[in-house]
Amino acid sequence: MKQQIRQFDDINVVGLEHEAGDGLHAEVMQLDHGIKLTMVKGEIAEDRKFPLPLRRHALTMVFVAVGSVSLAAKAPHGRVVLGAGDAGLLSAGFAFGPTILSASEELSAVFVELPRAYMAKVFGELCPDGLKAFVENDPSERVYREITSCASIQSVLHQMSAAPVGVSLRSLFLTSKTYELVALGLERLSIENCDCRLTPADVERLKRARDILSENLSDPPSLIALAHEVGINDFKLKKGFKVLFDNTPFGYLKERRMIAARSALMKGEQSVTTVANQVGYTNLGHFAAAFRKQFGTTPKAMKKVSRIQISGAAIRNGMMGEAAV
Repeated sequence: MKQQIRQFDDINVVGLEHEAGDGLHAEVMQLDHGIKLTMVKGEIAEDRKFPLPLRRHALTMVFVAVGSVSLAAKAPHGRVVLGAGDAGLLSAGFAFGPTILSASEELSAVFVELPRAYMAKVFGELCPDGLKAFVENDPSERVYREITSCASIQSVLHQMSAAPVGVSLRSLFLTSKTYELVALGLERLSIENCDCRLTPADVERLKRARDILSENLSDPPSLIALAHEVGINDFKLKKGFKVLFDNTPFGYLKERRMIAARSALMKGEQSVTTVANQVGYTNLGHFAAAFRKQFGTTPKAMKKVSRIQISGAAIRNGMMGEAAV
């Protein structure tokens, strides 16, 4: 694998070339307080190892917008896999195992490295119990916490990927969005440790309800049926969802539908109508309105951008093949 580095002020854009002709690249930017942003984006023809941007006295937030990232974990977990829309907080111990970027037509992931000293300063004596392991424990241990998805995080990730500013303002834009992403992620991590009358059993039931919705985007159960399936009453289901996921069950379902639709459209293989039907929409107008509200663009425009990117990658790969001959 070769690396090509271009310098944009304080942003290093690292292009990763692979024998299979992958169009993958990473942007690395150093912020104040020792925080480091790494954005990985592009196409991957086959699974590949990726060195996590982790130091011994730091931890990392991982956000996956499109594609899949697999992280080495100690037994009995085996590996931690983050798919589209997933996020998590990792201790530095994960740097000692390989991170796998899974083969996909499109990958978009963000890594934010946070020094442990910075985390200790942010929380001081008010550090939530669920985060103390990251600030106080042996950094060689592999500690992982899920960051529950919310519409605000997905919106910021999309804005960072699109970055609707000129090159001269890109550094400023990404800096502000990185801090916003960190604040939202820490807020989501703190919520699970708040005094909100949710027992650990309630949290597990709510997460199971969330997973059921994610697994049944085109034909989800009713609110009453969902509550019955996970063993919780519908009132606590609605209230607990709002506390834990910053959304209603229906709002979360719509958010996951849009994430799945975006991933499908970025592959460029299916029509907007097919994608809409796959995520449970029979009315294209309603689908387009929901998509635009989530990502600030239409499904048709997203698919058009994807076709341009795929065509560009094909041309680049063809040129590389001719050069090899």
